[in-house]
Amino acid sequence: MKKLSFVAVLMLTLVFILPARAQSFIDYGPARGFLELEVHALAGGSTITENYLGCFPEMTQMNSSPGTMLGAGVTAVFGIRDWIGLGTEFNLRFNRYRIDMAVSGGDATSISNIFLRNNATYFQIPVYMQFRFNVSENVRWRVDAGLYYAYGIGGKQQQDIYNAQVNSLGQLVSTKISTKPGYFDDNSTFIHSYRRSDIGLHLATSLLFNRFSVGAQFNIGFKNIAYIADGRGIITPNVHNLGYVVSIGYAL
Repeated sequence: MKKLSFVAVLMLTLVFILPARAQSFIDYGPARGFLELEVHALAGGSTITENYLGCFPEMTQMNSSPGTMLGAGVTAVFGIRDWIGLGTEFNLRFNRYRIDMAVSGGDATSISNIFLRNNATYFQIPVYMQFRFNVSENVRWRVDAGLYYAYGIGGKQQQDIYNAQVNSLGQLVSTKISTKPGYFDDNSTFIHSYRRSDIGLHLATSLLFNRFSVGAQFNIGFKNIAYIADGRGIITPNVHNLGYVVSIGYAL
């Protein structure tokens, strides 16, 4: 998140210190081209928002930590006018995040410390309106706002569960269980599995220097991706994807 904030501040600084020359800041004339293509690389963080503590009273402590998000893709923007276009992207994203929690038994004689490492690969397609501003003759500031659709094509969950329990003799017995189930549509994932499809908000901003671009993207899912099948439980928590990345691109 700090890297994303730094990029946003840097871009806004450039917007104000580079005055527009040779053309208007907003050009209402025809688009420069019918189709603009760009390839890009993505790097940042991914995590989830959740309400586990409100759903499961057995959880005495819970923490979700962002992990690394890496990806790459191609952008296509159809010019409507010079200042506005209709854009879409085809991205492959590799998401990682961690969840740690403590779960106590109802009889207060056992406690479990659970460590989850989630890895999910998504194919993502945002569709958005792009607003373009001429910062200078060779620099354009672009702002994107729209929605994205994502589909999970693979993933794993690394589970490390440490159990401590007092037996009938008053002795403390500890055990460790490690498993690696799938992430999507797998009944062995902890608490719940995850739906493959997601839809949400896509916001982005970038600066284009001739052919090279640098920018930042923010995505938050609208869809509850928690999935409980086969009657494993009657409570379904509220879980949403959250991602933020820095992008580096090259216009074709």
